[in-house]
Amino acid sequence: MAVQAAVLAAANTTFRALFTKAFSQAANRARQICMVVPSTARDNVYGWLAALPAIQRVVGEYARKKLEALGYRLTNEKFGGIIDVPQEDFDDDQLGIYAPAVSSWGERAGFVPDTELLRVLVNGFDVALGKDYTGSAFFAANKKAFPKTKFPFTNKDTKKLSVANFQTALAALQERVDAEGVPLYLGTDPSKVFLVVTATDRALADSIVTLQSIVGAGGVVAANPNFNKATVMVYPGLETLAATAIGAGALPWFLLDCSKEVKPFILQEREAFALTAMTNPQSQQVFDQDKYSWKVKGRMALGYGLPEMAWGSDGSAAAA
Repeated sequence: MAVQAAVLAAANTTFRALFTKAFSQAANRARQICMVVPSTARDNVYGWLAALPAIQRVVGEYARKKLEALGYRLTNEKFGGIIDVPQEDFDDDQLGIYAPAVSSWGERAGFVPDTELLRVLVNGFDVALGKDYTGSAFFAANKKAFPKTKFPFTNKDTKKLSVANFQTALAALQERVDAEGVPLYLGTDPSKVFLVVTATDRALADSIVTLQSIVGAGGVVAANPNFNKATVMVYPGLETLAATAIGAGALPWFLLDCSKEVKPFILQEREAFALTAMTNPQSQQVFDQDKYSWKVKGRMALGYGLPEMAWGSDGSAAAA
């Protein structure tokens, strides 16, 4: 039985609606901690400015500084897939069985930036896979915005999460200065300072920053000095990926200040995820294979922004 055009059009409308709804509802951590940048070409070159001139008191003439342009290239990648629906399912009115699959597809497309950010986080300790604009691994010691800067910084540790290690990370962010020694004023907006942890460290992270009081020595209850200093973000799959990329038993964690216009990571969007259909009854595919197809496609890239805004521990060593 030939599939009527109205039936095909209705199926296409339904599939698009299901996909779009699920896509829009997918939790998207990437948009909270990445600078979202539209892209209109195959790739974008980010000429990060190594050091902006300090805004300072003018005595005589304005201070001048030659800006250091740094090339960091992000190439857009293609993501997608195709599902086929046999013509017999149209003929037999069986399209309802595909509704959960299409919704799940939309949800998984919505999670692509999160999945890519997970990879970027874990690779950030590897100079070959996680190199940023400074030429070093994103998380590393003695990093320099440009070779002659007098203010290098370290944003890497190896110890597992603990109260003391959290305080060390927060202090490092709050004391961080730019390449000219001007404070960056990080760690001042707890709602946009994210403590990113594995599921295993969820309870520990909550106890560090969400408890208003703690029990100290001798059972004395005292105010928690770390209360509300950061927002906990549990990242599904982080521990599993770290076991392969870093080593068995690794529990990486990160402290990210995402309060500024430029953030620790970049989400580069070239082509929004969309559902398209091949439903022409006269097509060669339908004639040869008796099937209709729907394709999801999107193009994007995810990479490293400013390491100055981040602290990361690969969690490979004991907490103390």
